Amino acid sequence: MASTGPKTSTRPEAVSPPRKEEQQQPAAAPSSPQLAVAFSQALDLAEGRQAGHAARVCYIALNLAHGVQLPATQQQAVFYGALLHDAGAAPASSETCRLLNMSEETLFGGRPGQSPHQLALEISPQRGTDIIELLRSHLELGAQVARELGFDEKIRQAIECHHERWDGQGYPHALKGEAIPPAGRIVAAADIIESLIAAESNPLTARRNLVALLAEHSGRSIDPDLARYARELVRSDTFWLGLHDDDLSGGLAAAIEPPKSDRKGDRLATFAAVFANLADSRGEHTTAHSTRTSEVAKSIAKMLGFEEERCRRVYIAALLHNVGLMGVPARVIAKPDILSLNEMEAMRKHPTYSQQILEGLPGLEDIALWAGAHHERPDGKGYPELVDLDAIPIEARIIALADTYVALTSARPYRRALSEEDARTVLLGGAGTQLDKQLVLLFCANAMDATSSRSAPRTARKR
Repeated sequence: MASTGPKTSTRPEAVSPPRKEEQQQPAAAPSSPQLAVAFSQALDLAEGRQAGHAARVCYIALNLAHGVQLPATQQQAVFYGALLHDAGAAPASSETCRLLNMSEETLFGGRPGQSPHQLALEISPQRGTDIIELLRSHLELGAQVARELGFDEKIRQAIECHHERWDGQGYPHALKGEAIPPAGRIVAAADIIESLIAAESNPLTARRNLVALLAEHSGRSIDPDLARYARELVRSDTFWLGLHDDDLSGGLAAAIEPPKSDRKGDRLATFAAVFANLADSRGEHTTAHSTRTSEVAKSIAKMLGFEEERCRRVYIAALLHNVGLMGVPARVIAKPDILSLNEMEAMRKHPTYSQQILEGLPGLEDIALWAGAHHERPDGKGYPELVDLDAIPIEARIIALADTYVALTSARPYRRALSEEDARTVLLGGAGTQLDKQLVLLFCANAMDATSSRSAPRTARKR
């Protein structure tokens, strides 16, 4: 991108938008179960977990719920609680990981059943209090995320209580025995079981050792009845085949009825808004970046004469273009200095992560592609695929322009927010190389008062 340069007034001639298209019918929206399964991948990334961790926890939890004959009315709490059990990890950990220059994997990679005090002593005794508070707070924040997604109290309890222990030595409330909600007990047990399996070198070793390990956890971290059934469950070939099924996510999404609330509104828009905010929380100065980008992108789509449904899909894609940042360590995102080669490689993976999270959702294949291509460039020097202008969807080019404009008009640790005039000068300097030239000319020729730098949010620097 060219430097800002002197403040010269650049006012290009207006570019005429094309004629309006015929109206398209909205694609069928993904259901809440499908959305929860897909976005659970983002939560795995945020923790530095193995891909599919939350889906495997959900699979184990549903098997346990069935085995102990949990009423069907509570199985939804198990399903969503398991998939979203670590929804609070990203907002709780980002600042601490930046301050301590620590990876999320280190922070959340403790041994199954390990207490916050034990983990804090291993990671950083000097900051032990902060780490303990973080580990406790991620449960409350996870319940808050579930509330923002519109889920009921039973689901929120399942998330908040998934680190409680049968013996009362868990957190955040030190609940004991049957005082722990049933769904919380099941999600807690499933999380421990999945972690025990993941800690082994291969599935065969895990299968051989798991019965004895479950006996150690029975009556301590895990409800004895759940541990008893789990020991029977893990002896089954069917259980292991299901756990390692390539279509585990698809099977889970079909395992539970969508809630009635799906009929009342656009669940995709709700999930998109919540997970866009979670992704933005990874950076210290990126609050509301995705929301502003989506608003600008939709404005550009309207300038081009896109019909309403296409504008809506551009808006959703722009809202989620950075959801893959949940897979980039917060300390890398916030680094004010030049990134190392390894850090740059990690950063360049985020469009691919965004695409992978979204492409499994029915009807969102195009949105996934647009989000995955938002860092490609007309000159072929973008990433991740190094494709040139003709191979980049127009929607991805719109998001790239909106993303750049919002970044320029937002404050960063190394500079103030640029004025409207300076931002447009920079955009024109990148026209044809970094950004689609015709889109830049169209954008700069139209007033964008609603998205001017005067309304750009500022994020208070916390210490």
